[in-house]
Amino acid sequence: MGPTDLTGAAPPVHSWTGTARASMTWRWPALLWSGAAAVLASWAVHAHGDLASAPVTAVGRLTGLLAGYLIAIQLILMSRAPDTRIVSLWHRRLGGMIFTLVCAHIVFTTMGYAAGAGLAGQTMTFIESYPWLLAAYAGTALLVMAGLTSVRAIKRRLRYETWYYLHLYAYLGTALAFAHTITISTDIVGAAKALWLALYGTALAMAVWRRIARPVALAARHGFRVSRVVRETPDVTSIHIGGRRMREFAARPGQFVRLRFLTREGWWQAHPFSLSAAPDGCGLRVTVKALGDHTRELRSVPVGTRVLVDGPYGGFTAASRLNDKVLMIAAGIGITPIRALLEEMPPGTVVVYRARSEKEVVFRDELDELARTRGAQLVYLLGEDHLPDGNHSADGNSAGGHSAGGHSPDGDHLRGGDRHLAVGTSGHRRVTEALTAPGLARLVPDMRSRDVFLCGPPGLVRHLRAELRKAGLLDRHVHVDCFEL
Repeated sequence: MGPTDLTGAAPPVHSWTGTARASMTWRWPALLWSGAAAVLASWAVHAHGDLASAPVTAVGRLTGLLAGYLIAIQLILMSRAPDTRIVSLWHRRLGGMIFTLVCAHIVFTTMGYAAGAGLAGQTMTFIESYPWLLAAYAGTALLVMAGLTSVRAIKRRLRYETWYYLHLYAYLGTALAFAHTITISTDIVGAAKALWLALYGTALAMAVWRRIARPVALAARHGFRVSRVVRETPDVTSIHIGGRRMREFAARPGQFVRLRFLTREGWWQAHPFSLSAAPDGCGLRVTVKALGDHTRELRSVPVGTRVLVDGPYGGFTAASRLNDKVLMIAAGIGITPIRALLEEMPPGTVVVYRARSEKEVVFRDELDELARTRGAQLVYLLGEDHLPDGNHSADGNSAGGHSAGGHSPDGDHLRGGDRHLAVGTSGHRRVTEALTAPGLARLVPDMRSRDVFLCGPPGLVRHLRAELRKAGLLDRHVHVDCFEL
């Protein structure tokens, strides 16, 4: 649905609750668990005699079947074909389930066949006597590695490039483990084997299409190239991308794309970047903060560089709002999708922008102009207070520090004629207080009647979601674009 004639704002699309939200709340889980029930039924048909004579082995077979099924579903999620809200919700959930089931499969199967003998000896017997089991052990090790690198505490310590390519080993691990399910399993035979092959074939086809074929096809059609590079701040750069038939590239403010810049240094890696301006039919703009080797190199990417664009992705758009009024909260480089979204939001929208200092505010002139032309209200929260949970931001900004100068947000609130409100700090905890349920209620008294859009470092986003719940907002009115999704 397009912008309204009078305001340029995209109206609330209440039908979203009956489509994408329904997919997340019951359609996708129903499909997922229906498949799991079918796997359970197949196991029950073949294992009814073993439950009494070899229950440990039977449980090992069941956990192996369920792990294999969920791995195929995980591959479908990794293909990026489903809605990104489904991916972000279920990818991590399934990862934990798969890890548990794979470990249980190995332990119960080995114990069942060992029948009191040593587990190490039985493992060597498996490797020597059964085809593809050595490959399956190697594949399991790769899957475990991919899972462990996605644990937040470990992932935060890895460069994005390192994490991303370690994560891709999950595909190799799946291929190595897949062979033994086809060659050894007595549960995957006949029609079940055909369905198993179809499930994994579908996952493979979706991955090839979305990750390889589609970006190449888009590049051939649109001829994406870097058209302009603009330094916004010393460590933040905007990259403009042009091409042919750009009006046909259907992206919306708030969405993100994965970009592969075909330079000598960067052709082998693709990174996700939010659109920092509403697509205008002539090109795209993304804005990048120099955090690692790749993003630092992008500050000097040559104009004319070819780009593979994958996307657009994401449901962090104006179409997801349910109320007529909106509050948007951004921190650090999380302002990029918020700035783009502001072009579609209704008059009276409030934007709260958290930055450590005035010099780190990105798009100050653009935000001020958009606030003036669209009737929005801006709140700049400047300072270096610590977050309650002590998290550090993914954009290189500490969410903490010590405050200095300015004034307290206590008593500050937006009035009807306000367009800008700069909330500085005057002593310890002042910015932190503004980002609590009482502080936000003081800044935006009608917050409970608004949809809230959040984008920023994961720790800050988790903190804000908890505070918004305390303030009485329902989860369905809070929309998140978190850096680690």
